[in-house]
Amino acid sequence: MKLFLCEKPSQAKDIGKVLGVLGGRNDGYFRKGDTAVTWAFGHILSQMPPAAYGGQYADFGNIAALPVIPETWQMEVSKGAAKQFKVIQKLLAEADEVVIATDADREGEVIAREILDYCGYRKKVSRFWTSGLDAASVKKALANILPGSKTEGLYLAGLARGRADWLVGMNLSRAYTAAYAEGYGKEHSLSVGRIQTPTLALVVRRDAAIDNFKPYAYYTLSAVFQAASGSFTALWQIPGSLKNSDGLCTDKAPVETLAAQLDGSSGTVRTAATECKHTPAPLPYSLSALQKEAGNRFGMSPDEVLKTAQSLYEKHKITSYPRTPCRYLPKSQQAEVPQVFAALLALDPSLATVLQEADAQRPSRVWNDAQVNKHSHHAIIPTTVANADLSALSKAERNLYLMIRSRYIAQFYPDYEYEATVIETECCGHLFRTVGRRPAKAGWKSLLGDADEETEGSLKDGDEEQDSGQTLPPVKAGDAVQGSRSKAQQKQTAPPPRFTEPSLLDEMQTLSDFLKTVNDEQIKKVLRRTEGLGTEATRAAIIKRLFEMGYLEKKKRKVYATEKGRRLIARIPSAIADPVTTAKWEMALAAIEEGKISLEEFTAYQENMIRRLVAEAQADDRNRQPERKRKAV
Repeated sequence: MKLFLCEKPSQAKDIGKVLGVLGGRNDGYFRKGDTAVTWAFGHILSQMPPAAYGGQYADFGNIAALPVIPETWQMEVSKGAAKQFKVIQKLLAEADEVVIATDADREGEVIAREILDYCGYRKKVSRFWTSGLDAASVKKALANILPGSKTEGLYLAGLARGRADWLVGMNLSRAYTAAYAEGYGKEHSLSVGRIQTPTLALVVRRDAAIDNFKPYAYYTLSAVFQAASGSFTALWQIPGSLKNSDGLCTDKAPVETLAAQLDGSSGTVRTAATECKHTPAPLPYSLSALQKEAGNRFGMSPDEVLKTAQSLYEKHKITSYPRTPCRYLPKSQQAEVPQVFAALLALDPSLATVLQEADAQRPSRVWNDAQVNKHSHHAIIPTTVANADLSALSKAERNLYLMIRSRYIAQFYPDYEYEATVIETECCGHLFRTVGRRPAKAGWKSLLGDADEETEGSLKDGDEEQDSGQTLPPVKAGDAVQGSRSKAQQKQTAPPPRFTEPSLLDEMQTLSDFLKTVNDEQIKKVLRRTEGLGTEATRAAIIKRLFEMGYLEKKKRKVYATEKGRRLIARIPSAIADPVTTAKWEMALAAIEEGKISLEEFTAYQENMIRRLVAEAQADDRNRQPERKRKAV
């Protein structure tokens, strides 16, 4: 018997449909002849708590018993999954071959293989590998089943990461609570994690940058130039000799001198160029992109967005799997576009005019197998379900659904086209620059409006960033102009903005601010490749945990580190709060995947690090004992 082991019921149904086994529905699996398909509910096995390794670890405050380092790691069946686990266990006892059909990534590999290991399965293992679960993608993957050995490295790397996370969380949370907590009781307990602690450090670092920021004055200059064909306003381009390290001019005298010289002075248009440009529609949403935009539009927290998107997927079945970092679709799904459009129209007949303008055959950049294959799921899009009741959606569900629906339809609209004009003018020995833009064809903007999100893959240049918004007269290189109404302005530098939940989510993903402080190019590369801190599925939970622990607080949508959060970051070893440590771990995990280092080598390194850090905390705890006794008296 061949058993396909999936990660979740919806996945089993998609694969089972192509295998032709859905008619053989049983309690917890499908079966027809010698082919069966069953499913887990994500991680249905979890690490046992410290107390499982000895009674001395039952007391959270017993720092003397630490570190807890298992000789043999123990797992347990998660609450609520016992019934389904027994189904899987029974099928494994009968199976001659197991085809792992969980998500095509490290986590999916762990979910399946930890079950096989726990149940002692020792027969043939194969791997079904695809990121798309449409019929064409499933058929292609079934025709190209991989040997299990091909992806075993993913399991070893995932196992290493899970054990390292457990060692850090279980040992350091206990050690640091005993050594550094300000009091006794749950409200004073400290929680340390490989991802959550560096995330907290990002906020502490940003808050400190704001609190310690010292503003200074700088100067800009604009001037109106009169040409034969009309006038236009231009911005002074600061010469290198007057720029400080921030690229600003802080010397008021030369700016005021130039402003006085410009009025009535003759100048020349050095260059004048108009270029027809186009911008494709913003791509469909990944979970992070959806969380950021919904946070900015509606003030929803990342966790609220995830729960709402999960409801649209599981309860209403009108959008696809939400926990995805991908914003592209497999080419095989292009054949389903008319079905999706038909379903959208059935759900909402008012879309008729909108869909008439959409070209289902349009060769959009969204069809990108190379991008989809980097992840285990494609972008979040509407499904072909046509019998749902949109009036039953909550306000939050409707808001997200409309966002997801509009982004999908926009892929089939023409590009936004515009004319970008750049004029460079020389006057009084200085250069001035003007940028203007005139819309030519609305394209997808007729549906979405002016998207405020910087779209992946769109044209990005200084022209758009500095668009003056003015209608520019027709001029050409060599035209004479006369300066007038020059205006020098004094401005003040501003501190970086406070984090909001959407911007914190963005910094976790991109680490764009943190990367400015990293000089090691290899570390930068790893941090970018691993998409920063956490994963698409875990970032919302990490931010939520930081609020629950009292490390973060929110005031009018702004996120601040609390005194408790600042104290933790100040007292623990810097490596635990440094995203660079995460990057180094990821480099080691990649080496495990490739067979360059072993699981045992990585685990031994982690264990030694934990022993050292726990010993330091124990020493600090002993040093604080006299102080605690004085306070008690």
